[in-house]
Amino acid sequence: MKFYPFLILTVIFSGVIAVGCLNTLDDEEIESDVIVSGEYSETAKSGITLKWRIIDNGANLEVVVTAPTTGWVSAGFDPTMQMKDANIIIGYVTGGEVRLRDDFGSAPIMHDADTSLGGTDNILSSHGSESGGMTEIAFTIPLDSGDSRDRKLVSGESYTVILAYGNDNDDSFDGQHKVRTAVQITL
Repeated sequence: MKFYPFLILTVIFSGVIAVGCLNTLDDEEIESDVIVSGEYSETAKSGITLKWRIIDNGANLEVVVTAPTTGWVSAGFDPTMQMKDANIIIGYVTGGEVRLRDDFGSAPIMHDADTSLGGTDNILSSHGSESGGMTEIAFTIPLDSGDSRDRKLVSGESYTVILAYGNDNDDSFDGQHKVRTAVQITL
């Protein structure tokens, strides 16, 4: 008779451990919640913070991307498969100046400057900074540039945004990523 209570306690204890492990795994797989802070919506994943807001009476999207690198950082909007078809903005800070480029996801694992593919550079404004091992780029793009190399974005709709950053001191537009991830946002 004493064997049964021990067996029951063992089964219950094992169940508690299993549930605890499942909850830990689920928490690691769940994306960060979107936070509305001041005027920006914000999310973070894999060390990259993405902030965004619609400005100019709904015509433009203002974005801030921050990552733990002294190299390049990027955000790509609405890819169809990996990088393919995404409107990618990639940039870095060197000598106190921000350098940004408007790219297009020309293949699942490749991107090129819009201008090299017959499109146009549609970055309306930009700034950036690098401090304490972090790089931040900020830019404004039109929701609908009319450029065939940009994805049309609509306020109130949800989109996948791919985020990535390069190795420290990789101030380039074509360096290999150190970290890449994706988040789902609603504009």
